[in-house]
Formats: sequence, C-alpha cells, structure tokens
Amino acid sequence: MPNENKQEHLLVQAVYAFAQGCGAAKIDDAASQWFHERYSKWLGKKKDHPKVEGTPHQVWKKHGTEFLGRFHLMGQRAAAKGSPIMEENLKEAARTVEMESACPYCPDPGDI
Repeated sequence: MPNENKQEHLLVQAVYAFAQGCGAAKIDDAASQWFHERYSKWLGKKKDHPKVEGTPHQVWKKHGTEFLGRFHLMGQRAAAKGSPIMEENLKEAARTVEMESACPYCPDPGDI
C-alpha cells in the first residue's frame, strides 16, 4: 500500500476521533479545511525531538491510541465553545491539547 494512501487512512481515523469528541456540534468548513491541512502534513513529518522515533505515520501502531485520544479531546474542547465549531475555536483547542499533552510527536503549537 503506498505511503500516501496509508496516511489518508490514518487521517480518517483522526477525523473520526475528533468528530466523536465534537458530539452533535457541527464543524465549519474553514475549521475542517484547517484540520485537514495541519494533520495531513503532520502524519508524514518527523519532528526534531530526542524522544521521536519517526513520523506519526511510522509510529502509529505504537502511539496511535494516544494520538486518537488527543484528537477526541480536541473535539470536546472545540465543541465546548459552541456549534458550529469555528476555525479559531478549533485552533485554540488544538493549541491547548498539544501544549498540555507534552507529546513529543504533536505539532509545535507555535505553528498554529
């Protein structure tokens, strides 16, 4: 299976976990686009950190459950700001979850 195809499959899992966290909240188109752009790139990018063993895609079997938990939490936090979830609220939720989790694989919150 080509690498890009596998990354898209993993992104589907991330979107699903995020959507579960959102509950009944609708997601604005701009927020959806931002999520896709940020995390599709993230899946294939190895972060320069001593605890990072590869790209998120490469370590998904080992850390995927943790990643999905963070996406779920991100959805909960974004939905707590109201429906529809707007891009700025999603960015704020992502920044908060990424900073609080201290995950070496998370994208840099400063990039938001």
